[in-house]
Amino acid sequence: MVTKLGRVVLGVLSAIAVLGGGALVVMVIVYFGLFGASEYRPELTEFGGWAIIAGPLALAVYTAGALDAPPAIRVSAAIGLMFAAFFATLLISYVVSLTADRGGPRGNLEDGTAGLLWLLAGAYFLWRLAARRWPVSDPSRPAARSDRG
Repeated sequence: MVTKLGRVVLGVLSAIAVLGGGALVVMVIVYFGLFGASEYRPELTEFGGWAIIAGPLALAVYTAGALDAPPAIRVSAAIGLMFAAFFATLLISYVVSLTADRGGPRGNLEDGTAGLLWLLAGAYFLWRLAARRWPVSDPSRPAARSDRG
């Protein structure tokens, strides 16, 4: 039951990350006028912001299911990686955005970079779900049980 619930939660969070990340990437394309129009679309930013929240949460769920460890270690690693990924996303996005002019262009490029990162990560998580390669070990299997007691 827990495995099925984990798969559903990971699927929903990953889908939100993909859709929101895609919205942020489209927002950057529209803002910089790569196809002729140069407009700011705040609705894409509002919707896409959910990718920056759902992405690290999906990573936490994925990590918890990918580790073959006791539950306390799974939860600790998942929460730690979630916060590390969130701050790494902000840092990477900020560094990439330094290539743009100050103001709107820099902020939009920062959002778009974060969106691209979580678009790719969410797509990877969805692929792992579709290929039935997550969770790595099912707790009901003997190989996942600890002999240490």
